[in-house]
Amino acid sequence: MAGRPSSDLSEMAEINVTPLVDVMLVLLIIFIITAPMLAQGLKVNLPKQNAPSLASKGPEPLVLTVTRDRVVILEDEPVHLQLLPDRIGALLGGEPRPVYLKADKSLPYGEIVRVMAVLHSVGVEQVGLVTQPEGD
Repeated sequence: MAGRPSSDLSEMAEINVTPLVDVMLVLLIIFIITAPMLAQGLKVNLPKQNAPSLASKGPEPLVLTVTRDRVVILEDEPVHLQLLPDRIGALLGGEPRPVYLKADKSLPYGEIVRVMAVLHSVGVEQVGLVTQPEGD
């Protein structure tokens, strides 16, 4: 090897890209499989109504969601309705903040009133009902 001419070194300097392509394809497949799982959202069928949007001028509002199965979700975390006053009270910290209520349109009116009564008992004075525009 020590006696070889320098012209042979040019043949050994080529990079084999086959392993690189294999790794990149595996990473691409992993990304394609996991990307839809990361973007999984909460499915709530909001009522359709043309209403003006609310202008939020104060603190960031809390988002409370009630699904078709009557699961109450506070800021992306499921909460039992009996524990909701304590959880909202802890998040509010004694300061007034608006709450945006997203409720599935198939829920009975009584269920929405029950959630709003819990909000009122904690001292929430501003409740905004979230709807979806009729064109969507």
